[in-house]
Amino acid sequence: MHTMADDPRGEQLEYLMRRFGQKVQKLAYYYVRDRHQAEDIAQEVFCRVYRHLDRFRGESSYYTWIYRITVNLCKDYLRSAYFRRMIPWGEFRYLENLRQREARLFEAVEGGELFQKVMDLPLKYRTVTALYYFEDMSTGEIAEILRVKENLVRTWLYRERKLLQESLSRGGAYGEPEVGQTFKNS
Repeated sequence: MHTMADDPRGEQLEYLMRRFGQKVQKLAYYYVRDRHQAEDIAQEVFCRVYRHLDRFRGESSYYTWIYRITVNLCKDYLRSAYFRRMIPWGEFRYLENLRQREARLFEAVEGGELFQKVMDLPLKYRTVTALYYFEDMSTGEIAEILRVKENLVRTWLYRERKLLQESLSRGGAYGEPEVGQTFKNS
């Protein structure tokens, strides 16, 4: 019987899962805002890592390579929106409301008000903010993972800080009107 312990790739995978498993799951959550889907994505990330370990060329660190796989899987999931096709429209609104309430509760438990405000930011700002502040990554590492220029990462961080300051000063979530204010229909 062949076990993972007999396989050097299996040992390497176990090490990478211990080392990066929680970070991969957090990154997936920053993207999809669904804890269960983030767990599924993290599992798929490490399945792909195992399948392609022998193809890893060492042009980047394992850390960057695994994060890039995670980002790509999250983007694929968000593009597919398969779950929307599976749920009738009326039920979708109800389920989406439940999912948002669960996400808010999880975010409040995980990191309090500031974390909630960050999670309310648009995806590109939320992602770079989470990687920079919560995962202590440099702008260069973030740029490599997201496959964008480092200056763009710095611009997004600057804009994110402005949005976050506005959100914190008015007390509402990003994109929500202040008390007594309404949005104009465009």
